Amino acid sequence: MLSHPVTELRPPLLKTKISIPRLPGEFIHRPRLTDRINQGVKCPLTLLTAPAGFGKTNLLVEWTRETDLPVAWLSIDSDDNNPSRFIRYAIGALQTVAPGFGEEALALDLLQSPQGDGWKIGLTLLINELSALPKELVLVYDDFHTLEDSVILERLDFFIKNSPPNLHLIIASRSEPELDLAFLRAKGRVLQLDIDDLRFTGEEVVQYFQQALARELPPETIQALQERTDGWITSLQMAAISLKDQADPTTLLANLEGKSHYLSDFLAEEVLDHQPGEIRQFLLKSSILETLSGPLCEAVIKPDAQPGYGAVMLSRLEHANLFITALDEKHEWFRYHPLFADFLRQVQAEVNRAEIPELHKRAAIWLEGNGNLDEAFQHAIASRDMEWAADIIEHNVQMMMSLGEISALARWIGKLPEEITHKRPLLSIGYAWALIATHRLDLAHYWLDDVRHSLEELEKQTVEAPTLDANLSGIRGGLALCQSYLAMLSGDIVQAAKFSRQATKYLPKENVYLHSLISLDESISSVLSGDTQKTIESLRVTTRIARQANNPLVMIIATCEIAIVQWIQGQLSKAWETLQKAQYVAIGPDGKPHPMAGFIDIVLGEILFERNELEEARDYLERGCQAIQSIWYLGSLGGMTSLARLRQALGDISGAQAIVDEISRMALRSDASQWDNALASGLAVRLAVQRDDLATAEQWWKKGGFPDLNTPIALEDYPYHIFEYVLLAQARFLLVQGQETGKARDLKQALELLESLVPEAERFQRGASQIQILVLQAMAQYALGNGRATKTLLHALALGEPEGFRRFYLDEGRRLTDLLRQCRAAQEESGSHLPSLAFIDSLLESLQPPGVEQEVDQELMGGRAAPTTAHLEDGLPISISAREMEVLALIAEGKSNQEISAELYLALNTVKRHAYNIYTKLEVKKRTHAVSRARQLGLIP
Repeated sequence: MLSHPVTELRPPLLKTKISIPRLPGEFIHRPRLTDRINQGVKCPLTLLTAPAGFGKTNLLVEWTRETDLPVAWLSIDSDDNNPSRFIRYAIGALQTVAPGFGEEALALDLLQSPQGDGWKIGLTLLINELSALPKELVLVYDDFHTLEDSVILERLDFFIKNSPPNLHLIIASRSEPELDLAFLRAKGRVLQLDIDDLRFTGEEVVQYFQQALARELPPETIQALQERTDGWITSLQMAAISLKDQADPTTLLANLEGKSHYLSDFLAEEVLDHQPGEIRQFLLKSSILETLSGPLCEAVIKPDAQPGYGAVMLSRLEHANLFITALDEKHEWFRYHPLFADFLRQVQAEVNRAEIPELHKRAAIWLEGNGNLDEAFQHAIASRDMEWAADIIEHNVQMMMSLGEISALARWIGKLPEEITHKRPLLSIGYAWALIATHRLDLAHYWLDDVRHSLEELEKQTVEAPTLDANLSGIRGGLALCQSYLAMLSGDIVQAAKFSRQATKYLPKENVYLHSLISLDESISSVLSGDTQKTIESLRVTTRIARQANNPLVMIIATCEIAIVQWIQGQLSKAWETLQKAQYVAIGPDGKPHPMAGFIDIVLGEILFERNELEEARDYLERGCQAIQSIWYLGSLGGMTSLARLRQALGDISGAQAIVDEISRMALRSDASQWDNALASGLAVRLAVQRDDLATAEQWWKKGGFPDLNTPIALEDYPYHIFEYVLLAQARFLLVQGQETGKARDLKQALELLESLVPEAERFQRGASQIQILVLQAMAQYALGNGRATKTLLHALALGEPEGFRRFYLDEGRRLTDLLRQCRAAQEESGSHLPSLAFIDSLLESLQPPGVEQEVDQELMGGRAAPTTAHLEDGLPISISAREMEVLALIAEGKSNQEISAELYLALNTVKRHAYNIYTKLEVKKRTHAVSRARQLGLIP
């Protein structure tokens, strides 16, 4: 409700805009929905959101006929984006149920201020005047989606948030209103009906056709109609119109099966036949497109048209309601209703089949030029000119890799006939690399063998044509690069290094893109060595080369690997900062995240998990694993391992085991590396031991193909991180078995294994490994009655506390509790700063079974103080959690959400959620207001 200058002589209002529309003759009563609206008007706001043709307006009109409440109605159109016009019509609508309403505010010109707070005074007068009315009333805004003016929307926000309790607002819109409704939603003061609610049910379809055709249709016909139209009311109306002239429509509809028939025959034939020739041709030719924009339609349908032709035609279709839906707020991109699109494609295939390949080629060229490679390849393949399609795909192999669309690249090359790919060694190499990255190694081997045969044939030709030799360098280099990755994945580091040197030799130095892949290959080999400092140096070189090559794929992988190594070094804070940098790299020029952003989510989730932020960690890990499972096998495998640990920590034992089983199945594939089974078995042993299931642990140990439990495994059989992981699982198994049976031999064997890891952990600066080793050493010493156990565990605690490590201690469960209590007593007596008593107490609290009386002071529980309570002006109490108090204090210091995220080591979304909770509890909308209110209530100084 708002505006610009109001003159003494006001233009007349169009009465039809502020009158409730009439219902059509053929209308189905929908009591299930009118009942919902009756519930909605008990709230301040009811929303109806669905695309055109879903019956929003008719439903509201039906409801107005049933309700006893006075209803003011405003049908909004694009002309109402003038603030002055909108306020006049809004007040005019209310005057139909409250005569004279708003005249004082209009006369005083209090709503005309375009800037400043004058409009707030005017709106306040209107709100007060509404509040003084002795009755409840309803205001309906229909076609709200046509409102785009930011001034109107801002002032409507103010009006809605401060509306009196006797006013109920109903908004009907094709899209979600651009209003700040979070506050009302948080308080449960909004009822929303959307497309799923508004679709016709089977019962309503039956009722509609009984009324429209005056006959009953068989159940199978009704089912076919409901499935094909998806409950879209307009489609059903068109079906009814088309069927009125059919002698036996039930028989025809009941047999709508197979590719030769489309339900759209009956929904759209008459519509298409009655269109002007230009519109008809535009519809048919554009039907090959999944999504449509003005420039794309110009390129496909009429390449020689004046700029703007496509946008004008789409606008005509939209205004004619020709089954087209806008996909964005600017109405630049559209799609046809699926049924209508099916029908158009069928007609196009019948009347203009010969031109379809050319239309697909035009679409492919435009989409390629505008960076939409996935759709470009789709149209290239659809053109049926496979050599031409291969040209387009081969030309964009490097770009697809850079964009992280590796799975898509493999899919599209796989759609080409093999005989075409065989003739293109460089395309075959691109295919093989994509297959390697998605871990389809058997197929990658097949294509690399094919490249080798092609290379041999080409090398024979160089005898007669020496100039060909220069052209073979790229093939030799690409082949060597792929072979290096395969050797690395198989565990043959020496062979991997040999092939990497060959790739460097053959590939031209000026091709920094390919050299970034070589550098990544070398860096990953370094990761497998276990030397963290050497690995970080190598990865930083890789990121520099990738930056020069503008290769975000390699930049993201290398940066995430740096963060992982920093995590291994025990530097969680530094790893978090590194990942925040990676997040900037992962945002493409179009603002969309790179597909490899999922790798960043995985590593962020692993850090959050180690800090025991379990819910946030689960969100990141599940999202990340889902995103990159078909893109980067190594990252996905690590994420699944962490997710299994997390699920067990949350008590989801079956969920954790399901992941272990999945990793184990992957390890049995012929293209799995020789380490995958060891990792799966080591993980399963670790989880089983931590839940005291030694029988299952023993089964998995044997399944992993390891030697006898009391025999150390050999380092030369594994990369260092796998070796260390399995050895820690073995030591943990022996430790718990020794604790259960009282066999000192097992405990001593565990200590020997752990001691063997110490030199490399120190030499390679593996801080996280040192913490795990020390925790297990302390537990073994304690079980053996060794007095050094307390000192050993205190050392482990002191290493972990500064960076927020928690799971390394908590994963050991109740077996660590007594020793932790001894550490607390020793630390309290010593007066040392690290580890702090609060940190030890927080671990004891987390390890305490539910319902058991706490033995430590609640105020010392690791900073987990009781919630802070305050009372608002109305006397109602509010409770601010300890974490929210931390966030509130940093907000008061003027820190941004990003800065708070870094300081508290929380996910950015978690910080936003805490901030939102704080604002809701304090009943404010802005940071400054939150700080001011918190100070008034004494929450912060």
